[in-house]
Amino acid sequence: MSRRSRSSRAVARRARLRRRQERRLARKPSAVLNALTSSAMALPGLAQRASAESSPTEVRADYKYSRYSEHPMKASKVAPGSETQRYDIDIHQFRFETGITDRIDLDVELGHETMSGASPWYIEPGPNGDPVQVMTGATIDEARTDALLSSNLYLDQGKATLGAGVSYEKDYLAISGSLGGERQFNEKNTTLSGSFGFSVDQLSPSDTDRFPNRPDSEDKQTYDFNLGLGQVLGRNANVQTSLSYRFGTGYLSDPYKLAFVQNGPETDVRPDQRHQIAWLTRYRHHLKNVGATIHLDYQFAYDDWEINSHTIELAWYQTLWDRFRVIPSLRYYSQSQAYFYAPYYLGPRSDGLRSSDYRLSPYGALAWQVKAEARFQTWSLVWDASVSYQRYLSDGNLALQSVSVENPGLVSYDLFSVGLTARF
Repeated sequence: MSRRSRSSRAVARRARLRRRQERRLARKPSAVLNALTSSAMALPGLAQRASAESSPTEVRADYKYSRYSEHPMKASKVAPGSETQRYDIDIHQFRFETGITDRIDLDVELGHETMSGASPWYIEPGPNGDPVQVMTGATIDEARTDALLSSNLYLDQGKATLGAGVSYEKDYLAISGSLGGERQFNEKNTTLSGSFGFSVDQLSPSDTDRFPNRPDSEDKQTYDFNLGLGQVLGRNANVQTSLSYRFGTGYLSDPYKLAFVQNGPETDVRPDQRHQIAWLTRYRHHLKNVGATIHLDYQFAYDDWEINSHTIELAWYQTLWDRFRVIPSLRYYSQSQAYFYAPYYLGPRSDGLRSSDYRLSPYGALAWQVKAEARFQTWSLVWDASVSYQRYLSDGNLALQSVSVENPGLVSYDLFSVGLTARF
C-alpha cells in the first residue's frame, strides 16, 4: 500500500472521529464544546476519499489531551452576586485501530472528560433594562465517558461501515448507532457516499429536590441522514459536497436553564421536534511547488426553529522537510435566532415556548488556530506528534445581520491540545 493511500485513509478516519466528537459534545447544555474540533462543520460521508480497498496493515494507537477554558464573564454583563468564572474542561481521548482480515478493520475510541466551573442559568432585566446574566454557582463538577466501536468492510469499489457507541454521565445516557457506505465510479475519481445514524438519549437531571420544576426523567431521539458526492478535479484538486438532514424528537428543552418571564424565572420550554438541514461544500487544492494544500469549506444550515447559519473555514497545510507540517486556519460563523428566543420576556408567549439560551440567540463568531505536526521513527515504531492552540470569540457585532440586543452569555474560549500516534 502506498504512502498516499495510507495518508488518505488516515485523513478520512480523523474526519469521522471529529464528526463523532461533535455529536457527543452537542448533547450537553455546554454546547460550546462543539468547538473541541478544528472543523465544526464536518458531516458524515464527506471525509476525503479513502482509495485503499483493504483493511490497514499496521496497528495504530492514538492519545490526545485537550484543555478547554472559557473566558470569564465581564462584570457588567452579570447580575450582582453572580459568578464570572465559567467552564474549564480536561479531555482525554484514546483510539485503537487494527485490521482483522484483509477486508475488515476495527476501530475503538474511548473518551473521558471532567468539567468544573459555572454556566449561564438565566437572564434578567438590569436596572436600565439591559439584560444581565445570572450564573450557576461555581460548584459544577461533572464527568463523562464515551465509548465508540466501528468496523469497515472494504469492497472492490467502495466500503460499508457499521458503528455503535455509548456516552454516560451521572445524569445522561446516550446509545447510538450508524450505518454508512460509499461507492466509487469513473476510475475512482467520483465517490458517492451515504449514511444513517441514530441516538437514543435518557436524561435524569440532578438536584430535582432543590429545583422541583426540573423533570425527574426525560428522553429524546435523534436521526441523521447524509448523502455526499466527491469528485477529483485533477492531480492537485478535488471538491466534495454533502446534504444532511437531522430529525430530533422528544425532550429538546434544557432542564438546567431557565427563562425570565414577567416577574421571575421559569423552566426552559422548546418545541418537542426539530428538523435541520445542512449543505456543506469542501474544496482542496494542492500547491506542489511549495508543498502546501489549501482547504476551503462552506456550510449553510437551516432548521424549523428558524435558525439559519453560515460557516466558512480556510486552512493552509504546509509541509516542511517531509517530516513536519504547520496548519494555520481561520473560521467564521454567523447565525440568526430561534423564533421563540428572547433575552427575557415581558409576558408569556401564547404557545408557551421560552428560552434565553445564548446558543439560540443571534451572534457571530471568529476562531483561529495554529497546529503543528511532526513524524519520527524509533526502531519499528512510527510516531506522529501534534500540538495546537485555538482561540474562539463570539459577539453580536460579528453577526451578518444586525443584533439589537446581544445575549450576555455568549462564550469565548481558549483550547490547547497535544496528541501522539504510534504505528507498528
